[in-house]
Amino acid sequence: MNVKSLLDIEGLVLNGFVTDMRLEDCKSSKVRSSRLVARLIDGSEVVSDCYDYSRISRIYLIFIKYSEKKWVSSVSASNMMNGITYDR
Repeated sequence: MNVKSLLDIEGLVLNGFVTDMRLEDCKSSKVRSSRLVARLIDGSEVVSDCYDYSRISRIYLIFIKYSEKKWVSSVSASNMMNGITYDR
């Protein structure tokens, strides 16, 4: 599994490259910690570093909300290209 920062995983979620996410517990002695595991559209998995469970669980819920929004599919390419002009 490829280790990525939470910011990198957030970018993958917002751009629609993540198909599934889950939390996985890390080996810790005193404090419960977990990491985020995300499955990408090509079948590979990326993971985050281990964080306190209270922190990573909130981030996980935000990423789930992001994935439900479908940010990329709501903007069509024709609308993006409409305002572009080319210099001659």
